[in-house]
Order: sequence, then structure tokens, then C-alpha cells
Amino acid sequence: MKTIEMFNQELAEACKKAFPDRADDLVFGEGPVRPKLMLIGEAPGEQETLRKRPFVGKAGKNLDEFLLETHLERKEIYISNTVKIRPTKTGKSGRISNRPPDKEELAFFTPWLNQEIRLIRPEILAALGNTPLHALAGKDVTIGQVHGTMVPLIEGEGTLFALYHPASLIYNPSLKETYKADLALLASLVHGIAGK
Repeated sequence: MKTIEMFNQELAEACKKAFPDRADDLVFGEGPVRPKLMLIGEAPGEQETLRKRPFVGKAGKNLDEFLLETHLERKEIYISNTVKIRPTKTGKSGRISNRPPDKEELAFFTPWLNQEIRLIRPEILAALGNTPLHALAGKDVTIGQVHGTMVPLIEGEGTLFALYHPASLIYNPSLKETYKADLALLASLVHGIAGK
């Protein structure tokens, strides 16, 4: 049976062929197998790439705060990203910044994400933002339409809890109360499973 370590090694080898200049920037998912909850973000940012861990930058700080508020612990959760290398763009000033993943990156990484989910076998799967939502549930839904609800997966059985990405609060602080309410609902679902 394939382990997550074997999966990561296979992904690293495939990434070297597909993205030879960026393969060293891979940020793997982390956390236990068969967790109560698996969170899937968009892609690593600068801090994640430097530290080789998902959700450790600004958005990760927001996530950690809300996990604390809802009595969920990061160590009990598996956290990953749809695309596992940082998508970047260079501005006119020469400054490198994040950008949304492109079609090539999504086409390469989405099958790997589906395989990762099958290996991890979470009790609840949650998408943080539109990128994982579209990759796993299809492009006909947006996070603004379905946040706080369960959405069917395109591949395999099961559903996906739709949640705004923690980074969205950095750019749109008015979402904070909605995000907290959705996160509290997600926490109640997780704790409900834990109580069974």
C-alpha cells in the first residue's frame, strides 16, 4: 500500500520533469493520515516556500487564530494545497509576488491532489477558496455562492466543505464575521464526528 512518503517522492520526481526550474520549491502537505479534517488551500506563498510548510505566512496566522477560536488543533488536521509550488509574477519594479495558479499548474497538480486525498482519507474535506473548490467540485460554483455548505466532489465519493481562503480576510476584512461563522460550523461538524 502506498504511503504519503512514497506519494511525496513520486510527486517530487514528476515535478522535476514538469517544472524543472521550480521543483525545489515544492511544499508538501502535512499532518496525520485519517484526520478528522483535511484543509486544502490554493498554493504556497513566499513564507511557505522558504519554510517548506503549508500555511505559515500571513494567511496561516489568520488560520491559526480561527482554529484556536473553534477548538481545532493544527496537529490534528492535514493541511495541503491544490498547487504545491508557488505561482509568482514579477512586477514592473522587479518585485516578485504571488499570482493565482495557471491552467498548466492546475492540470498538473489536480490529479496529484485527488490521489493525496485518497491516501489521507479525511473524515471531512474543506476547500479554502475558489482554487481548490474549482479543482475538486467544478467551475460552475464559486466560494461566494457555496461558502459554509457541503458541495459534491467531481471525482470519487464524498463532499467538500466550502470556506473562504484565510488570505481573503487580509484583502477584504468585511468577510471576517462570515468566515468565523463558517469556521464555527465546520468545527461543529468535526467535533460531531469526533463525538461519535
